[in-house]
Amino acid sequence: MPAQIIKSGDQPLFAVIPYEEYEQMRRQLAIARRRKDNVSIPLDVAEKHLLEGVPLIRAWRLYLRKTQTEMAAAIGITQSAYSQMENAEKNHGETLEKIATALGIQPGQLVLD
Repeated sequence: MPAQIIKSGDQPLFAVIPYEEYEQMRRQLAIARRRKDNVSIPLDVAEKHLLEGVPLIRAWRLYLRKTQTEMAAAIGITQSAYSQMENAEKNHGETLEKIATALGIQPGQLVLD
């Protein structure tokens, strides 16, 4: 589906794109930022995630020796809410920022696209 351009007279003001395309653009931007910022992931974290299938957020938490209860307290949510974030297929950017801050890492280190 092509983008819909909303204009005021002859001036384009907004481009409306399908949500899936928007999410793809966000992921690509995150990858570009990681490359620019030279973001790295420790081998232990990468192996736990890629070889053992552990969600990346959990792999980081275990690597940094934090409990779900500690993480939840740092973010200001319940342990069960944090557990849902840790096990989610995808998290919103704001969620990743909160988790990264609580872990003391960069948000880009929580995404492997």
